[in-house]
Amino acid sequence: MAVLLGHFANLLEFPVFLQQLISGGIGVSFFFVLSGFILCYRYWDTFAEGVAAGSYRRYFVARVARVYPSYALALVLMTALLLGLDAYRPKTLDFPPNVFGSWLATALCVHTFAPTQLTQQFWNAPGWSISTEFGFYLVCPLLLALAARFCRTGPRLALALAFNVAFAVLAQAATLYAVIRWGWDRGFWLDTVASRNIFWRLPEFVTGIVAARLLYGGHLKWLANPLNRNVLLAASLALIIAINLAPWPATDRGMMIVRQFRLENAYMLPFAVVITSLAAGATFLSPLLRQRVFLFLGDASYGVYIFHWFPWTALTLAKAAGYPVSIDVVWFVVFITIMFASASYIGFERPARLYLRGRFGQ
Repeated sequence: MAVLLGHFANLLEFPVFLQQLISGGIGVSFFFVLSGFILCYRYWDTFAEGVAAGSYRRYFVARVARVYPSYALALVLMTALLLGLDAYRPKTLDFPPNVFGSWLATALCVHTFAPTQLTQQFWNAPGWSISTEFGFYLVCPLLLALAARFCRTGPRLALALAFNVAFAVLAQAATLYAVIRWGWDRGFWLDTVASRNIFWRLPEFVTGIVAARLLYGGHLKWLANPLNRNVLLAASLALIIAINLAPWPATDRGMMIVRQFRLENAYMLPFAVVITSLAAGATFLSPLLRQRVFLFLGDASYGVYIFHWFPWTALTLAKAAGYPVSIDVVWFVVFITIMFASASYIGFERPARLYLRGRFGQ
């Protein structure tokens, strides 16, 4: 919902304060940290003793079955929309010069390595994160096996986390230095690479893995106390809000530097604390999060994320062409997007996942 409303914020004419509070771009950071945590929780016993070919194949089929059906459907819908708009109003859209190559890279989920931002973002902009996530899927079993071998104790996990954070900061710093000092292309190296490529975003995934091992490895026994969980959860949520609302630098260079560390580094530890606190036991948020409607929306949330670019693109282009797009219409479209994602989860996403796992995961 943060990503959805963050992208629709201008169309909904949200005030600046509310746009900062939502700050939809951080939703991807949460997604990456949560993914590392959940996959460690789910597959630790499978890969702790090593990565066998059969186990790896079943694991990877399960991951593809989980995310690719809706990803492919969203790409088909976006392709139809973009080609239809181009046929109706030629030269309205700025297609990548390598039209088929960029589409194929998107279809194959390898556009995290795209040579330009246009190639990476054109067909379904939020899909870049799924390409990056597939990179995480490929290496996750190996990371779990390495953690099982070298990071069994609490101090070693803490050391691994420290090295992981240091790598995240140094990767951004090195890229910024190359852009500022040597004149490397800012748009490509900061927006396309350092903000989206799997190697620069891997620390968020690893942070989730380490958080899961600290909790389920028995190294955070003090979280068995409800007061400790609630205090930690409240403090981390307050920190996230504070980062969202913190002022940005006035200068272009300052904005460029702070943006990289803020969006790509600053949230991963607070998000890991939020997830760990919630996973450790009941908290003050549990009565809300346990409601059936929230459980269902959690299941359908991936569809909300991957499908929302279609209506956003349609409304944005309609407004640019001079058609009246009222706030009421935008809110209606947001509602329809959530309903479509929910219906897709029931009628397409879940059946497709079960079919693919049954057909190829044995």
